[in-house]
Amino acid sequence: MQVLSGDNTMHSFKSLKKPPLSQEVERQLRESIIDGVFKPGEKLPSERELVDQFQVSRVTVREALKSLWRSGLIEVRRGGNAGAYVCELNADAITENFLNLVRLGRATFHDLIEARIFIEPNTARTVALKRTSGDIADLEQLLDTATELTETSCRQARLLNVGFHCEISKISRNPIVIFITESITHAYSEILIDKTSRTVGKEDVLELIRQHREILEAIIDRDGAAAYEKARFHLENTRLMYERVVDKEPV
Repeated sequence: MQVLSGDNTMHSFKSLKKPPLSQEVERQLRESIIDGVFKPGEKLPSERELVDQFQVSRVTVREALKSLWRSGLIEVRRGGNAGAYVCELNADAITENFLNLVRLGRATFHDLIEARIFIEPNTARTVALKRTSGDIADLEQLLDTATELTETSCRQARLLNVGFHCEISKISRNPIVIFITESITHAYSEILIDKTSRTVGKEDVLELIRQHREILEAIIDRDGAAAYEKARFHLENTRLMYERVVDKEPV
C-alpha cells in the first residue's frame, strides 16, 4: 500500500498479515503444556476435539501437533492408545539438531569434542564440590559394569562408558548443563562408536575407563582443580585417539 507523505512523496508500507492458524493453535497448546494443564505422560485432546475447540480444520490441527512434536514437547503414539502425549523433557530433540548440523556439513566431530572441552571440565570441577556418597556409588558401579562389558561387547562398554559424562552432569543439578551435555555427548557417540568399531579395541576402551576413574578419584577427594585437569586431559586424549580414524571433514 502506498500513501502520500508530508513532503508529497510516496511511501510504501507492508501489508499486515495474520500468522497461520496452525501457529496460534500451537501457541495455545504449548502454553497449556508449559502451564501444567497437560502434564508429562498425559494425552492431549484428540484431533477431532481440537478441531471442535479451536474451530479450525483438521489439517491446521495436524500442522500444530507436528510443530510440537518437532520441538520435543509431544510424542505421537499409534495403536490402542493412539494420540498425542506430552513428553518427559529430554535431550533427544537437541541431539537430533546437533546430528543434523553434522549431517548437513555445518559442524564436524572436532566441533563436538571442542564444545565438550569447553563445558565438561568445568562441570567436573563443580561436581567435585556437590557430590554425595550416593552419587559416587552410582559412578563407581557404572565404570565397573563398563569394565566387565569389555570382555563380551566393546560396543556396549563404550556406550555405557560415554554415559559416565552424562551422569557427572546430572550431579551438577543444573538442568541446562545436563541437557547440553547429554545432547552433545549422545550426538558425538552416535557418530563415532559405529564409525570406529573396527579401529577402537578393548585396550583403547579400558584406557578410557581408566581415565574416567582418575576423574572420579578427584571428585571423591573433592578436589575441583584436579577434577578439571583430569577431565580436560581425558577429552584431549580422546580427541587425539579418534583423530586416527576421523578426518577433519564433516562426518
